[in-house]
Amino acid sequence: MHKKLIALAIAGLVAAPALAQSNVTLYGLVDMGYKWTGDNIDNRVSNRSAIDSGMAAGSRLGFKGTEDLGNGLKAGFVLEQGIAADTGESGQGRRSFGRQAFVSLSGGFGTVGLGRQYPAGYNLTATVDPFGSGTAGQYNSVYLTEYRWDNAVTYASPSWAGFSVSAAFTMNANYANESAGNRGAGDSGDIRAWSVVPQYVNGPLLIGLNLQEMRARSTGAFDGEKIRVYDLAGTYDFGVAKLAASYGLRKASAADFSPDTAAVAGKDTRQWFVGVTVPVSAAGTVRASYVQRKTDVAAGGADAKASQWALGYEHALSKRTSLYAVYADINNNRAARDSGLFSSIGDAMSNGTAGGDGYQRGANLGVLHRF
Repeated sequence: MHKKLIALAIAGLVAAPALAQSNVTLYGLVDMGYKWTGDNIDNRVSNRSAIDSGMAAGSRLGFKGTEDLGNGLKAGFVLEQGIAADTGESGQGRRSFGRQAFVSLSGGFGTVGLGRQYPAGYNLTATVDPFGSGTAGQYNSVYLTEYRWDNAVTYASPSWAGFSVSAAFTMNANYANESAGNRGAGDSGDIRAWSVVPQYVNGPLLIGLNLQEMRARSTGAFDGEKIRVYDLAGTYDFGVAKLAASYGLRKASAADFSPDTAAVAGKDTRQWFVGVTVPVSAAGTVRASYVQRKTDVAAGGADAKASQWALGYEHALSKRTSLYAVYADINNNRAARDSGLFSSIGDAMSNGTAGGDGYQRGANLGVLHRF
């Protein structure tokens, strides 16, 4: 599994006195394969064939560590960099550690983290999705969600007889530092956001509720406007098959200004997905899902509607290496295409709603190796 590093190998990342007491690990993942996309919203654009990185899961290199401080208290950190393995460039906007970068304290009270992290709501829905928010089959090619928050304070509680709570808060989730006066320039400026997820796990059952709010603090059009998010999601594992479902509402006071959704032309959204994961052999797993979204067009007129079905197969060559094949197809109605609220095929490196380039069909064939 993960390989332990000697202090010299990461002397530039953490101080030598701490290394003597810390457990520091180098870890990562490389995902490469063939990607085909077609049926573009723009009929002047043909299909695309490429050897791409990060389709099932974003290729990455990470460092993490813990230090026992005594009396049940531990300090920890994570520094995780995205990598485009097809070109050797860094991912996540070419940030040095754009996937995750945070420090934490944990004990009997739970874990508190500070830095760039996943919001609690995304952790819930991505866990429930049969495709784990990866490949052409990912739920978030259609289902609107947030991915990572800068400047975040997070909390994860212990489990009390299966019940737990996770939460996140940020003064500016919008991929930047908090501005002077916490009133950023532009339409949305600083985005103050919080997310709380109570969750229950008992044997084969997992169920959670995401309560989330984002408020724009700016000098622009959306100053003071809000987006409220509600997601109810869960899974039940019958052994022969694991069923998954999520239902979500997004209520915007003016428009969905979240930079992660690229849905500023829309207002309220109703969305849901169902899925199944079926082990078909000791090494093989079949996954399938159906996702649907309906968004009110802010300018008026018919609702923008999008739906996606996906089917995939994963074959484990070992505990760390697997092969996968996935196909997905999206249908957008005319209102979705005309308003710009259409969904398109994404993958783990670029969600479909904000970065799928307008393609409505996609296939992936790749290999994923963890170390």
